[in-house]
Amino acid sequence: MSDIHITRELLRAVARGELSERALAQIETQHLESLCPVCRREIQAWREEGTAAVGYTYALQTLPAVLGRHASDLAKRMRQAERDLEVLLAMPSAERLGRVGRSRSRFRGPVLAERLIQESRRRTPADPREGYDLAELARAVVHRSPDHPDTFSLLSLASAQMANARRAGGDLRQAEEHFRYVRYLVRNQGVTDPLALAQIDHLEGSLRKDQRRFQEAEELLTRAAMLFRISSATVETARVLLKLGALFFQQGLFERAIETTEAALERFTPQEEPRLYLSGRHNLALYLAEAGRYAQAADLVAADEDLYRQIPEPWLQLRLSWLRGKIAAGLGNTAEAERLFRETRDGFVRQGNGYDAAMASLDLALLYLKEGRTADVLPLAEEMAALFEARDVHREAVAAVLLFREAAQRDEVTAGMVRELAARLETARRGGQAVGLGGCAPISRIR
Repeated sequence: MSDIHITRELLRAVARGELSERALAQIETQHLESLCPVCRREIQAWREEGTAAVGYTYALQTLPAVLGRHASDLAKRMRQAERDLEVLLAMPSAERLGRVGRSRSRFRGPVLAERLIQESRRRTPADPREGYDLAELARAVVHRSPDHPDTFSLLSLASAQMANARRAGGDLRQAEEHFRYVRYLVRNQGVTDPLALAQIDHLEGSLRKDQRRFQEAEELLTRAAMLFRISSATVETARVLLKLGALFFQQGLFERAIETTEAALERFTPQEEPRLYLSGRHNLALYLAEAGRYAQAADLVAADEDLYRQIPEPWLQLRLSWLRGKIAAGLGNTAEAERLFRETRDGFVRQGNGYDAAMASLDLALLYLKEGRTADVLPLAEEMAALFEARDVHREAVAAVLLFREAAQRDEVTAGMVRELAARLETARRGGQAVGLGGCAPISRIR
């Protein structure tokens, strides 16, 4: 019932005698608990006391007045936090920490810290550096704020988001160090809020996934999904299940990836989170294709044409053409697959995305090898080598591509060599940390 708001219809029902004042107060209590972690914790502690029933009616009768004062104060603090956030975001990143440190009264409090963490989470996929700076700023705000019951939860969340931004930027070592600090706070400072713990587990599970520590990643993500579920955070539960699906896909467990992703998509609608929903549907189609269920994958993509049109971002459209190429190849439509792979490869080249351009080229190379067109592999290898040599790319990636070109020059390329190169490129992309399957990878969310 935490998603039920106090509406005029509910108040009219009380006036008509159809709903008791006690029932309305219970709804108010549950709604307040869903909004404020402090109230949630204190109300729960009061319920757990043996004297909870004593004075319960009086507490319910006085609750509306308390709620009114609390809501007014919360609204005021939220407006101030939004103003402070706007000021900070308008400043150059290098000046923000100094501005917070010099201020005597502004840029303080848990509401601003939470908003900075949210903004960091939103920006990290497209700009990990900015995501890190905002999370670091959130931590500074918490350090400079008066003591608050959620201080250590917010410190943990800000530090976990700093770790996640490092992970998104490929610096897994720094991400690991940040998570050591997060776990220290959780163990030694009494961080018990289930939503905070769920988010921490989710982010650390993503790191373990990238580190190929699959068992740890599965345990963390499973626990995060459970904590989100018992906290009635339906969309966040689905988000973690989608990450679990990607984890299973990375291990080649296609059926588990399909089942988990289907379960996630049942928990929310495209109206609630259109980008997340389309990410999940896209990944599901990819998993079906990799499992050899090409007709089902094709049906799914066809059913989602309207959703793809609603988000006409070039990055997403390239992922879509790549997926369609894989489906066309699986269904035996070689000419269409070749056209789509080339279109995808050229699009990534225009974006300056050498790794994905190379991955699409490798799918094209596999298509040629399957058709016995070994002579067509050499031009692809030469294009890949020229692309990587012209850019500041990890030297191990360049070396692997050059070896591949030499094998193509000798007409000795095999499908196994193509797949091995794909895995090595993925390793190089993550700064030396192996991350699993190459090729068209699942997307965590549409930017």
